Amino acid sequence: ATAKGPEYLTVNASEYSSVFAAAGEVSTRQGMPPLVNDLVGGVIEGRPRLAGSLIEPWRAESSSVNQLAESSINTQRRRVRFEFLPIEFKPNEPTGEGVLQGPIVPGSTMDEVRSVDLINHQGEIEVRVWVYVERKFQPYLQRNTWSRVGTDFAEGPADDVPDDGSTRSQSLWTPVGRDKAMERRLLSQLSSRLTAQAE
Repeated sequence: ATAKGPEYLTVNASEYSSVFAAAGEVSTRQGMPPLVNDLVGGVIEGRPRLAGSLIEPWRAESSSVNQLAESSINTQRRRVRFEFLPIEFKPNEPTGEGVLQGPIVPGSTMDEVRSVDLINHQGEIEVRVWVYVERKFQPYLQRNTWSRVGTDFAEGPADDVPDDGSTRSQSLWTPVGRDKAMERRLLSQLSSRLTAQAE
């Protein structure tokens, strides 16, 4: 059954640190512990988790029968990302003028002009969750044009040859969609956790 829940949550700046920590706990309970914890920028990214299939009834994280069927036919995983942004936030639009700057390094002088600093923010903050579904694939497929039955995988120009002497290519992941039902479930779990902490 499709889960119901909010599309986003709104919290006060005074609650930001505790909500940020609670979001990390929700992600961990879903089997996707945070790999990125950016308290200043308001981003949590969890470790991707393989999706369960029909032969794994104890892993029922699929939001629909179609998702369960897709995960049974293909090797798929989910990647979660929590985003915290001020309600009035508007990204800096490039004008095409000026010198291009690299990424902001923590502790540098450019850190003072960061567009988002939620630790010192005053006002309301919006919390959203993005859950991406990614599918595993192996690049450089080669079909045998002579026998029409042979299948092999070529080695890419930048691929390293495995230590075992084989020439198989490394498997990659590509996004195929979003799991909006899981996004709402995670926000609902976060809301329930915050309500329990307030009591």
